[in-house]
Amino acid sequence: MDNTELHYVQFDPKELWDEMTLRYVEAGGDILYPGDEKEMLLRAVQADIVQSLGSVDNALRMQTLRYAVGEYLDVLGENRGCSRIKASPAHATVNITTAITGRADVLTAGTTMTADGQQFYELLEDFPLPGVQQTAPAVIRAVEAGSAGNGLLSGTPMHLSMSNAGVLSIVVAADAAGGNEQEEDEVYRERIREYGFASVTTGPEQQYEAAAMAVSSEVLDANAVKIDAGHVGVYVVLSDDTHAAAILQEIQDALPAENVRPLTDYVTVHQAESVPYTLKVEYKTDGSSAVTSAIAAAVNEYQAWQDNTIGRPFNPDRLMAAIYQAGATRVTWGEESNFNSGAVEYTEITETQRCKGSITLSALPS
Repeated sequence: MDNTELHYVQFDPKELWDEMTLRYVEAGGDILYPGDEKEMLLRAVQADIVQSLGSVDNALRMQTLRYAVGEYLDVLGENRGCSRIKASPAHATVNITTAITGRADVLTAGTTMTADGQQFYELLEDFPLPGVQQTAPAVIRAVEAGSAGNGLLSGTPMHLSMSNAGVLSIVVAADAAGGNEQEEDEVYRERIREYGFASVTTGPEQQYEAAAMAVSSEVLDANAVKIDAGHVGVYVVLSDDTHAAAILQEIQDALPAENVRPLTDYVTVHQAESVPYTLKVEYKTDGSSAVTSAIAAAVNEYQAWQDNTIGRPFNPDRLMAAIYQAGATRVTWGEESNFNSGAVEYTEITETQRCKGSITLSALPS
């Protein structure tokens, strides 16, 4: 038993064994020796008792947000109106060029295709094959949910799982996107803790944000703002803009007046306005590859911190400090660096905006 964590049933197998042997001797039993039949019998009883106590303790722990895992955590979240975000399949657009066959046919929905023979995608709607050569777009979806389906890039040729004489070629027209893994326990636990509300409807600011965050793992941040009397604006940051319109509509649909939000609230959903910045970071190091890697990691961490939160002020000083801490001996901003076409300096933004920019690294000669 890990005594550094909270347990509802406290027990020590050794102390339990000592107590069992003492009671056995006091009841008139012989002294027990290792390998003795009676000693082996008592060991089996001790194991059953320990297992039973452990099961009771685990069952009680699974009823708490701090220790619940898997389906136990799902139950806690559902009881608070905060369901786990399930895995979702990636979508992509392909251009299908039909062949000259002289007869009409249909490529039915569900027809599968692949680029590498490992990751398969299915056609979402019937695609007509007119028997003449022409090119038209179609939407496909990864057969298996998860982020692996996002690896399909524009320009990639696809092949049907079962060849069809009416299809001349299939080429990916737009990168696949939207594939997400099922929300992990720790991420879900934190979302329940911050946004999971039980038996209440939206009204307070955090509850609107909770409803928006629960729609998709592509929603990185949400901010509910009072625009005017009775008008609530929900602003979100998305990890990818490919399906932005669909996600915004899903958030709108998740806030009906019938059973979620107050009838008097008029709600609109928007993507947070992006305020651009460009940072050309010039730095010096001692030439160590480990330091170079640490600087790159610091930049990635900073950009996730800066770009993925609504209303967070632009803070280039934080980035410069992180690069120095990573091992740089000198850090400067290159000539093209700017924030919203202005100076690179700490700048406040509004509660409906988010910073969104690019950072490039350039090592100066030692």
